Amino acid sequence: MRIVVCVKQVYDPKTVKISRSREEFDMRDAAKILNPADKYALEAALRLREAAGGEVISLTIGDAGAEDVAREAVAIGADKAVLVTGSSKLEAAASASSFQLLASNAVTQLIAAAVGHLGGVDLVLTGEMGATDGTGGLAPRLAAALGWPVSLDVVSLAQESGGLQATMTDGAAGDLATPAVVVVVPGPVRPRYPHPARIANAWNDGLVELLTPADLGLTAESLVSDAEPGGLILGPERVRGQVVGGTLAEAAVAVAGMLRAKRAI
Repeated sequence: MRIVVCVKQVYDPKTVKISRSREEFDMRDAAKILNPADKYALEAALRLREAAGGEVISLTIGDAGAEDVAREAVAIGADKAVLVTGSSKLEAAASASSFQLLASNAVTQLIAAAVGHLGGVDLVLTGEMGATDGTGGLAPRLAAALGWPVSLDVVSLAQESGGLQATMTDGAAGDLATPAVVVVVPGPVRPRYPHPARIANAWNDGLVELLTPADLGLTAESLVSDAEPGGLILGPERVRGQVVGGTLAEAAVAVAGMLRAKRAI
């Protein structure tokens, strides 16, 4: 069984700041990480490979810096990784100082083309959503582009005597026909950490295949966004409150006086 896991490099939300003067996200000190939700998809793929055999390939789209998450996926256990990069649009999106990343329709085209380029893919697994943009519509769009069925809210996959089975969040299990696109959501099984022996080996030659849109038969014109992202609109900055001292009775009198002065009461 050949399994492709879509992994994404995202900004760590804990390191993202907001610049009120520029009214945009300040990404200068933001760290980039492997999307946490995608680790659950990778874990499900690795467990299925361990039980039924096959090959797990991680697929990443981004600039040259996204090679870090491609290598991390290999360190965690993927057999190899594919990084689609080299487009001026990809580079511009990766260097943007906001969350206005590559358009969803372009991402879908790139992933679908990469799956076709790999050939013989039985399953494409994705995480529930991106940590920075909060969206989770990749799987349905990708399934439509590939002409495959899609399964949502899957916790785990297993190879049974009757074929492949998917367990859902409500505990129900059902047969899963392949090829298919599957959304893996967080469940009781935590994703594994990179194995120490694989961390150094993940940087060996031949484990990450670099592809460009041209390699996949796509042109710059085909990656034009089908939607225009909106800007960041901030509300008014909060005014700091005033601390009122004294006893409870004195504080009540002071607060009432301030409210009368502002004609609030």
